[in-house]
Amino acid sequence: MSVQPLISVIIPTRNRADLLERALNSVFEQTYENLEIVVVDDASEDDTPVLIDKLARKYPIKDVRSNTAAGAAASRNLAVQIASGEFIAGLDDDDYWRPKRIELLLKEWTESCSAVCSYDRMVMGEKEFVWKKPDIITADDLLYYNQVGNQVLTRRKYILDVGGYDEALPSAQDYDLWIRLSQKYGPVKTAPHVLQVINMDDDRERITESEDQITGYYKCFEKHKHLMSDSHIKYQKYRLKMVEGESVGWIELFRSVPRKLYIKEITRKLFM
Repeated sequence: MSVQPLISVIIPTRNRADLLERALNSVFEQTYENLEIVVVDDASEDDTPVLIDKLARKYPIKDVRSNTAAGAAASRNLAVQIASGEFIAGLDDDDYWRPKRIELLLKEWTESCSAVCSYDRMVMGEKEFVWKKPDIITADDLLYYNQVGNQVLTRRKYILDVGGYDEALPSAQDYDLWIRLSQKYGPVKTAPHVLQVINMDDDRERITESEDQITGYYKCFEKHKHLMSDSHIKYQKYRLKMVEGESVGWIELFRSVPRKLYIKEITRKLFM
């Protein structure tokens, strides 16, 4: 019987004690057994330290508390440094996993890929939908937009080799990392199962403040622009306009969007 590789689950958190408990419980319920949990408390001012202390008496949790808020990227980098696992699996403190997430992500892992993601259930208040992703997401695909989502399973070594999360970006740090991983280690695979539930409510304080999101997207675009074709750049600029809340007409849609993304953008325009 082969030995299961150790997988480190990294969770940055700030002022989310109620949601953090749900996230952690979803890790404790995983069918995959050889896990360690690394929680970085980014200077929480609520009951987060009390919650972590309580759960650490029952479960193997490595936790670090920062006295000054450093942000999501710095917290994730610290968690990766502390982690002992061969693989890293990230989880946001307001999201949670299905019980077989780690088991099924690892089942899809091959040495030809840089990471593995899954389908996500996106929850917006009373509305929800399933985000089904391509089976294989290439480096070229990622230069159009973040087709991976917010979390993956990947080797710890891979994250360290490409320099970790970029702490200079106020947002889009995950997207930026996926681009760098795919450029160096190959495409991202998708486990064709709904294995993560994503909280899309925007009325809660996040580690990355909402007013910095547009700046982060622009910085990420400029950082990787040298890798992009004219088609990538036109589509990125189209998406950036929407992020800024600008109205984009049908003519601009058909001029800016590559044919393979027509259905996606037409659906977004009509129903979202």
